[in-house]
Amino acid sequence: MKILIIAFHDREIEPYAVMYEKIAKESDVDYDIFLWDRFSDNSLEIKDNEYIFHKICTMGGDKLKKIPAFYCFRSVLKKIITNNCYKKIIVLNTMPGVLLADLLLNEYKNNFIYDIRDYTYEKYFIYKWLVRKLIANSAFTTISSPGFIKFLGYSEKFVNNHNISNEADRFAHSTILNKEKIIIGFVGAIRYYEENTALLDCLKNNDKYSFVYMGRRYPECDLFTYCQEKKIKNVSFKGAFSNNEKPVIYRGIDIINAVYGNKKNEVKTALPNKLYDAIIFKKPIMVSSDTYLADVVEKYRIGFSVDVIRDNFKDKLDKYLQSFNAEEFEHNADSLLEKVMREQNEFKKYVKETLLKIK
Repeated sequence: MKILIIAFHDREIEPYAVMYEKIAKESDVDYDIFLWDRFSDNSLEIKDNEYIFHKICTMGGDKLKKIPAFYCFRSVLKKIITNNCYKKIIVLNTMPGVLLADLLLNEYKNNFIYDIRDYTYEKYFIYKWLVRKLIANSAFTTISSPGFIKFLGYSEKFVNNHNISNEADRFAHSTILNKEKIIIGFVGAIRYYEENTALLDCLKNNDKYSFVYMGRRYPECDLFTYCQEKKIKNVSFKGAFSNNEKPVIYRGIDIINAVYGNKKNEVKTALPNKLYDAIIFKKPIMVSSDTYLADVVEKYRIGFSVDVIRDNFKDKLDKYLQSFNAEEFEHNADSLLEKVMREQNEFKKYVKETLLKIK
């Protein structure tokens, strides 16, 4: 008897898929995993217990143009599910759940885990209605941010689950104290063009501050070309990385850049990977004001929030560094990390109990 884990992206963009794989292995439960490579067109790749669906479908952009790719995703995946008769399914993110709603509601009622990581299309009534129905019929639904209750409403099926990894690589101390040169790092898929160009313009060729962008670059956020055209030299770009490289990456960074703006629900309500990187690798984090992320950062005093369009970013950054207390920061980061790990242990217990019911 076997379960299926459905990811809507590849491992780089959905690293938390590994967590479910690890729990399945610990529980001695056989599993397959379905991944979507959105950057190439090719036939379905099958290796060991892994299905890799190759179909170009960029993040962002015209939603209507994505329909053929979504339809193909559904068709291929539905055939795999039908042929393999999985006992339970773990669905990562709302969209694959909506695309497979008929199958999940009719054949897997109370036998699938729904993992919600982002705001997607919940502004559309039918989409939100389907998501709510899937939540109600799931074994349980995990949300990566309590901020999601704002657009989903409350459900007794909700269990907190954090976008955390690299817990074993935890740093004991911050490295920012008394540094003459400060490196601001964006680690992950490089997006949020408006916010990042504003940051780069503000600190253009500054002697004290420099930027590093580490991760896959997207055409709609071409910061590299922007910096070339604007002759911004205090910036460097590096390519994609694996999760186990993060400890080395963060040893070369002083402040984490998680300034995503505050105009859209997907950034107003989420708690991204970078929050957990901040408390694991002991790096202050800068975030956009008027977001749920800003509420958490300010409550635990592990960074600062800024509106890069309206605020004087350099003044805020200078003032934060002048008042920075490493010992207090480290204590606050550890306090939040302990809370997160308690909730993660509770979440893992729910997953194991659900999976073990098939044995």
